[in-house]
Amino acid sequence: MEPRSWALSVWALYLVSIITIGLTAVVGLIIAYVKKPELASTPFGSHMTYAIRTFWISLIGWGLGVVLSVVLIGYFLLLLVGLWTLFRCVRGLVKALDSRAIDDPTGWL
Repeated sequence: MEPRSWALSVWALYLVSIITIGLTAVVGLIIAYVKKPELASTPFGSHMTYAIRTFWISLIGWGLGVVLSVVLIGYFLLLLVGLWTLFRCVRGLVKALDSRAIDDPTGWL
């Protein structure tokens, strides 16, 4: 498969994870880790870094949100993490469709 297809696959799996409660995101994460070295010299290497960071930061955010749900502030955190994750996935997908690199793959947005 070409590099662009790998990036599109990862973002599609992340977006489908909304329905699969994160299961396909794990598959996307594995693909991102496996393909990251191979795609490093292409614009799509930045997508793999961005996807890996998106997964781990989201997982931490979801975990904190669930724990803090006991004091009700967690629901607000879960909403913020969900919107942040959705934003990053859509942004990654759009950039991959345009065959463009992620400008700052280690940034927060």
